[in-house]
Amino acid sequence: MKISCLKVGGRTIKTVVAVFLCLLTGIIRKSDTAFYAAIAAVLCIQRTSKDSFREAFNRAVATVIGGIWGMLILLFERNVWGIQFEVLRYLFLSVLLIPIINFSVLIKREKGTFLMCVVFLCITVTHGNDESPLAFGVARTLDTTISEKCSDFKI
Repeated sequence: MKISCLKVGGRTIKTVVAVFLCLLTGIIRKSDTAFYAAIAAVLCIQRTSKDSFREAFNRAVATVIGGIWGMLILLFERNVWGIQFEVLRYLFLSVLLIPIINFSVLIKREKGTFLMCVVFLCITVTHGNDESPLAFGVARTLDTTISEKCSDFKI
């Protein structure tokens, strides 16, 4: 049986460093959303710096769009009409994916559709009861921007 050494490549090292920088920035900012930046860094690191920047930019745009949709719906629920029954609220949030998906097609950002939907659901489903879900939405967007910077270094 032959055992070969695994080589650690530049992309792997960049990913590890980017994740660490995102988490370290979270400590400095006292942010509980640095985890999202770390995930974005893992997804954004590409073979070349140019490709990493393009991926990070696309993720940032999709995050902002999904975040805006999520924050608008939370504002609507808190100030106009809140759905009391959890099943009906989840149906409402699921149906709202239709305009988000159509919006991504309209603005020709189909590659970011999944992330727009994920951010929207993250904000509305998991952070809807936060004291300040708007603050979460802003922090989530800022973290994605930070991950863009963390993933744009050369090794």
